[in-house]
Amino acid sequence: MLFNSIRVADGIFDLTHNLENVVYNELLYRGYSLSVYSGKQEIDFCAQKENKKYFIQVAYSVAERSTYDREMGAFADIDNTHAKILISNDDIDYSSSTIKHIKLKDFLEMDDL
Repeated sequence: MLFNSIRVADGIFDLTHNLENVVYNELLYRGYSLSVYSGKQEIDFCAQKENKKYFIQVAYSVAERSTYDREMGAFADIDNTHAKILISNDDIDYSSSTIKHIKLKDFLEMDDL
């Protein structure tokens, strides 16, 4: 099952959208049920499995301050009773005290969140 087809706009691949597809399909494969969370800001995925809930943002990179603020800010209204995860292609660890950053290559090698 594909979340969406590869997106190209003006001849340029939408890398973040395509990475969202990869993460979506991998989470489905691992047995998570998925939905989009819409609060003040949309969060890419709310993943649930075995009574655990994870809020997940996916970005190609959060190296630019505006992208970092947008992606991390999406979690602002989510309490800390559930895991908040950012998955990106960055090699730098952008984890905070309440948000876990997982590098895409590490996510793909994990058995579970």
